[in-house]
Amino acid sequence: MNPTRSNNLLRICMTKLSRWISLFCALTLVSQVWAQGFSVRRYQPSEGERAIEAALDSVSTYASEKAIARDFQARYPNDIAVQFRAASILAMDNMDSTRAHYQKRAEDEPDNEAAVYLAGRMMTTPADQRVYAEKLLARDPNSYWGNLLQAGAYTPESDSGFHLSEAALRKAIARDNSLPYAVERLGHLLRARNEKTAADDVYQKLCEMQPNRFEPVQYRMILAVPDQRKAIERVDEFLRNNPDNIDALYAKARAQREIPDWPAHVQTMRRIVEVKRRGEHAYDLACGFSLAGEKDSAYAWLFTAADLGFSDIEQYKSDDDLVPLRSDPRWNELLVKVEDAERARMAEVIRQAAATAPQRKQEAVADRQSILAPDFSLKDLDGKTVSLASLRGKVVILDFWATWCGPCKKTMPLLDQFFREKKPENVEVYGVNVWERGGNTDKVKPFLAERKIAFPVLFGTDDLATAYGVRGIPTLVMIDQQGKIAYRHVGYTPTLAEELLWQANELLKK
Repeated sequence: MNPTRSNNLLRICMTKLSRWISLFCALTLVSQVWAQGFSVRRYQPSEGERAIEAALDSVSTYASEKAIARDFQARYPNDIAVQFRAASILAMDNMDSTRAHYQKRAEDEPDNEAAVYLAGRMMTTPADQRVYAEKLLARDPNSYWGNLLQAGAYTPESDSGFHLSEAALRKAIARDNSLPYAVERLGHLLRARNEKTAADDVYQKLCEMQPNRFEPVQYRMILAVPDQRKAIERVDEFLRNNPDNIDALYAKARAQREIPDWPAHVQTMRRIVEVKRRGEHAYDLACGFSLAGEKDSAYAWLFTAADLGFSDIEQYKSDDDLVPLRSDPRWNELLVKVEDAERARMAEVIRQAAATAPQRKQEAVADRQSILAPDFSLKDLDGKTVSLASLRGKVVILDFWATWCGPCKKTMPLLDQFFREKKPENVEVYGVNVWERGGNTDKVKPFLAERKIAFPVLFGTDDLATAYGVRGIPTLVMIDQQGKIAYRHVGYTPTLAEELLWQANELLKK
């Protein structure tokens, strides 16, 4: 071979190799920057977002929350943060109608990015979400909301390492680094990939964006587990600028309990009571003293809790934290005081309920749905099968509950009162036991016997709860004679028996 030609070829090859190496190094650097670094700006909540949160903080019942959600949904149609919050509340009551609402908006306003995104967000399958994402991305490939929606539309089969989802989230952040949604999702994605350091970096940025919001700190605390002291360091960083944040103080108290560090736990619980002197906070402080072996302080705060209106007798009787106190002569005195406080509370509830009965009745019967109830065939406590098909032609009430659920324990006596004293003919009532921890239903029969519950109970399944749209318990659904869900109740409502009677009578008119 000609030496000159050989040298020229070698020089050309070396030049190309050098270029490839330079390109590889550049791509590697870009990849590292892309993977590790992006800037963020502080998030500024909208007027509507601040207003809906303030309104929700002022109420304590799901019915009130639902009314607020509907009001703000109508008043702030293009505020995505408000719509997020409203939809999450309304979907607990009726997912299908909530989804239909946003689908209709997207059809009526195809150029409204917020409307199209919200419709896609309410879809339950990745394929349906992708349809709406593609609509947004067709108009603007860099759309924040289109890429955010697209990130959630990839399936494990199409994106096993979450890399496509990550790329979409990064594009959203590049488009608008003042919105927290894509940043939060990116942190969760990295955590799912077990990239804890990278996830913590992203959550730290989320903390910078929302310095007064505690959830990002919670995510960082989860990453610190099982190192509870490290978790406490992270919450302390937040508390330096937000010393009165109850959620943060409770998270710190729980971590101190896990260590356990009882003096520190009690000190944090004292701080919570100072910030907000409420019965449940005084009760939790008493539990800390009980576990720390300080009986006198525990009893002092338990009596204070009762004075402040914490009158959940079931909680006092069943809480393992109070086991060290139950052999003390003061225990029975405490229970009498709690029962007296509960009677006084219920008397006030009844007084207020009577004053508002006409309006509440109108609202209760007007809040009617018409959704086909999923069929079921379940075993009762005696092993006999009960199916929805066999109950056609009757009004059927189903109460989804679990033995560990505090609000369920308060709801069941009210449902039992309705069953024993108020239930009209052609109305059937069933408890549906679901979500028992570890799937263990051994506690169900003793639980019912101890409380002398008379209405029949069925053993449900997680799939059935999902089919009925149960996202929290207790959830009660009332099914009409044609097998359609007509009414739904979520959470504890002191006036439940009265409202069930109104609604059952309304259905029986037909």
